[in-house]
Amino acid sequence: MTLLSDIISASAHLTNSNQLPSDEYDRRIRELVEYFRRLQSTKALDSLASDKSVFDHFDPAINSIPYLFLLHVQIQKAQEPNTNAVPADLHPSGNLWTHAAHFLASFNEVQVRYAGREWRLLVELVGQASQAASMPLLGATLIKDAMLRLDPSCAVFTSSHLLLVRLCLQAKAYSCALPVLNKQICHFPIPVGRSSSEPSVLCADHGSAVSFMTEAAGFSSKLSYREYLQYFLYGGMVYMALKKWRNALHFLGIVISTPSTSSVSLIMVEAYKKWVLVGLLEKGKLCSPPSITAPHVTKVYQSLARPYIILARAFERSDLKRLNAEIDAAKGVWCADNNVGLVSQVVGAFFSQTVIKLGKTFAALTVADLSKQVFPSPVCAEVTGSAVSSLIMSRALNATLVQTKDHAGSSMLRFSSIHSLPRLSRELDLQSQLGQEMRLMETLVINLGETNNNLALSDEYVDSLNKGQAWSGSSEVNPISVEEGGLDMDEDLMGDMS
Repeated sequence: MTLLSDIISASAHLTNSNQLPSDEYDRRIRELVEYFRRLQSTKALDSLASDKSVFDHFDPAINSIPYLFLLHVQIQKAQEPNTNAVPADLHPSGNLWTHAAHFLASFNEVQVRYAGREWRLLVELVGQASQAASMPLLGATLIKDAMLRLDPSCAVFTSSHLLLVRLCLQAKAYSCALPVLNKQICHFPIPVGRSSSEPSVLCADHGSAVSFMTEAAGFSSKLSYREYLQYFLYGGMVYMALKKWRNALHFLGIVISTPSTSSVSLIMVEAYKKWVLVGLLEKGKLCSPPSITAPHVTKVYQSLARPYIILARAFERSDLKRLNAEIDAAKGVWCADNNVGLVSQVVGAFFSQTVIKLGKTFAALTVADLSKQVFPSPVCAEVTGSAVSSLIMSRALNATLVQTKDHAGSSMLRFSSIHSLPRLSRELDLQSQLGQEMRLMETLVINLGETNNNLALSDEYVDSLNKGQAWSGSSEVNPISVEEGGLDMDEDLMGDMS
């Protein structure tokens, strides 16, 4: 009997998985994975490394394990003699790329739970191949779909999250990242030795993917402090590119408020600089860092981002002349920080934000008076009126333009409050907001129970219980360290972002 026949026979036990009890299915798939890893370690699979027809015998939707291992052995064969290079056959349109894409689009998500390391390595190879071929969008699309297939909630932060966002930024395909970016991250892979009673039956239904996406499972490479910060910084950049300023502020706020001891990383400083600019675009003012940001960290930000603070102050004073002067004076800073595009948008937003501020002071203004209030030099009223009309039509400004009867005088701009909007419109907006908040709360509640369970099983919590028994009169409890979340406190102290 040939090796291929043996593999087909061994894989046939999983064909009718729906008819098997969970514990029996779990036993069979574990035995199959061990069988393939044994073949891999003994180099027995090498005999199939050049057989291009081997994939005709397996369907990745049904036989995910054999398909995945055979794909890896053929990729390794194609990488010889340079194991660090991406083989040409794995580039888009290559034979191996076709098989990899077929697998990532249709694999059985339950079977893959037992081969997390092999799944991640394939995802990383697809990302590298798409970059090497200068086609990052192809890799990003496959990786996004594979991540959502494995865990629709994407609630466990992995190295694949960062890889996806990087590819989307390189491809300038920002919307491609949204299905993952819009998910709430609630967990990190549980470290080895601290597993929350890792279930023996991985194929069973689990309320949260954190039950099977542990460090030991291999779905993520080793995570550090840097990866965590980079993901939210790059995610904020994706939202900036899509002009979703509120989402961008949220992501940047996570970065700049991350706990720090004596120094801050360059990534955090970069995030703060963008935070200042995005705050001007979203709220028209210099936004204070989140309240949980340590005071000494805020002082470091203000010191290292001084040109941005000065720019924001000029913006807040509605002083266009001073704003332009500060922008010209710090051109080198904007270029060095790669923030020229954001700064130019700040100038473009000056008019709209100034008009919105005037609406909080005046009930109505003529377009001529509005032009004098905003621009230091005379500007044609028609130009101002056209700009105001654009703001109203884009719903950036709640106001009404009223033309005089004789059309000789200047048009009148009447500002509106939220209470003056039609009742139905207000109720629909409120209903939409409540729906979003409800979905967010449901996600948090689902993951809160798992988090509490993880913390209750941690070494720190057990130590606190022991201390509580020893000193029953004490109300102090040991704080949970950041490492409990599965992160290494290996902070990048003003290092590069490469």
